[in-house]
Amino acid sequence: MNVALVHYSFRRGGGMESYLADLVRGFRAAGDTVDVYAREVDADWARTLGANAYRLLPLPLPRRWRNRVFASRIARLELTERYPLVISLARTRGQHIAINGGAHPGFCAAMQRPDSAHDRIETRLERAMLDSATTVVAHSRTLAAQIGHYYPEAAAKTRVIYPPVDGQRFAPRDARSRALRRQALGLAPDDIALVFPSMDHARKGLAPLLDAFVQLDDPRARLLVAGRAARKALPPRVTPLGYVDDMPALYAATDWTVLPSRYEPFGLVIAESLACGTPAIIGADAGVAELMGPADGITLPEISPAAILAALKAACAAPHRVSPGFISRHGLSLAEHIDALKHCQAPDR
Repeated sequence: MNVALVHYSFRRGGGMESYLADLVRGFRAAGDTVDVYAREVDADWARTLGANAYRLLPLPLPRRWRNRVFASRIARLELTERYPLVISLARTRGQHIAINGGAHPGFCAAMQRPDSAHDRIETRLERAMLDSATTVVAHSRTLAAQIGHYYPEAAAKTRVIYPPVDGQRFAPRDARSRALRRQALGLAPDDIALVFPSMDHARKGLAPLLDAFVQLDDPRARLLVAGRAARKALPPRVTPLGYVDDMPALYAATDWTVLPSRYEPFGLVIAESLACGTPAIIGADAGVAELMGPADGITLPEISPAAILAALKAACAAPHRVSPGFISRHGLSLAEHIDALKHCQAPDR
């Protein structure tokens, strides 16, 4: 089968970019041909994944116009007339399956953003995306509820399908590999390493995390910031790592993953961390928290320095590993995810 995938960016990046790469891998493993239509394309990355990539906006545009122009160009391509399965991760029209990474009004509410013309446009694009799709996929029950709240007309066609985790990459490491990676990170054997993986520090909660961490009176604690560089100087015992290619090795080497997000419809990095055996600290209303049991980590009752500090103290007092099998326990394999998408009530094939 020939599958078309649509997203704003087809390159290494944050959670949705990683998810897009997983979709390409999954459909390719199932024997399908994959064409990706994107606003931005890394041609080398596309070749590595084995996808055909089409860049639709070769010329730079002002930020306020990019998504609107991209949505218009995707609509004009009439992809559903050319492909038996079209899946969009962007706010576009003309797809069989719309995978919504988050309800934009819910994001604005969580971030306490003032009403703006840009956000009203994004909400209109999102509504058009949901209206034009045969099936809407939400990556958690939390997100499905938000979609139903803000877009009631989409509720009946919304299905919850949790995003996949690549079990070949995200898996526990043996003690020697873990020790070597910790040594490379400059960690002492008794250090308690906490990793904060983020490409969007404001949403992911770096500010309240740093406020809490500086109050943590435990000399063993080390905080590693993986992803986008912080815009201000970091306090002692906090190390910026920049973009990390081998996240599975980083998760396996650390003791906790911390992500006190203000808005987290799922939280793929947390599922990946748990698959590597590393417990997590996450907001109680994050989508991934729906899958977590007591042994998987700590859920924050609120995103505040006080709540995060209490969680950090508990984490340092009880470092442990998550038992293997998180992916299988929750049906998060890539093959299961691709099969679920193919069996959505979407195209007639």
